[in-house]
Amino acid sequence: MTFSSARRRGTTFIAAAICVAGTVTLTRSQGNEAQGNEVQLMLVDRQGHKTPLGSLPRNTFAPRVSPDGKRLAWDSAQTIWIADLSNLKSARRLASGNFPLWSPSGEQIVFAAGRPPDQTLYLQSADGSGAPELIYPGRAPESWSAPNQTLSFISLAGYYSIWTWSLKDRKAAPLIDNPGVSQHSSMFSPRGDWIAWTSTENGRPEVFVRSHPPTGARFQITTQGGGHPLWSPDGKEIFFDNNGQLFAVAVQTAGTFSAAPPMALPVTGFIQGPLRRQYDLMPDGKQFLMMYPF
Repeated sequence: MTFSSARRRGTTFIAAAICVAGTVTLTRSQGNEAQGNEVQLMLVDRQGHKTPLGSLPRNTFAPRVSPDGKRLAWDSAQTIWIADLSNLKSARRLASGNFPLWSPSGEQIVFAAGRPPDQTLYLQSADGSGAPELIYPGRAPESWSAPNQTLSFISLAGYYSIWTWSLKDRKAAPLIDNPGVSQHSSMFSPRGDWIAWTSTENGRPEVFVRSHPPTGARFQITTQGGGHPLWSPDGKEIFFDNNGQLFAVAVQTAGTFSAAPPMALPVTGFIQGPLRRQYDLMPDGKQFLMMYPF
């Protein structure tokens, strides 16, 4: 479906996409799969110390903490939920869909709904008020940069490519598109002048960084495999996972980009699959939000 055809359908299309749960083709958690009906949600510092926050359904996917660090959004059984981080039992249903992403203000949620290949991105008030706003056809939202008012998302057309959608001019454009190569897990740096992502162009997932807007230069910061890059709030580190372990890379972004060798952190055993990142970082950058099997 094209964006123009989606717009022509108007509210009829939105109602169908919101009321009918989309079929998910993004691979869910593999490897460290949870047993039973629930998983443990933990705060984990970079020394590996864990603080339990409570339990979530086993099929919880892609939990994301709000910018103020007080709320959690996730999807479960093609339904998006929001809860107070201090009380996970306070969960309320926001919409039918997948892959929730907070706006920088914490007032809105972007998510995907519909059935592949016709999945579409929507914008919804986090308090549930108002009707969802259709944004653009896309597989899943990934990162929202406040400085340049740009949303990154992935598109699926036989392979994953990374696109951007401008909140200023309401237009989408391809950003990282290498036919036949899977590219995903895009994330803007805090200032919006760099973007990190995962690419399989070398035969396995590796993490890359390039300036934004693109200048042509790009940098590979992993050489032994890695995925799901996550910038620290000060922009001085990039975290990623590989084979069930978390790593940190010190980076320099002022002037010429440079990256130190990856450093393994004593953080292991968390639930993670091959595509969408299953963990998040608290706004202060001191603790990770991770799921663990019971």
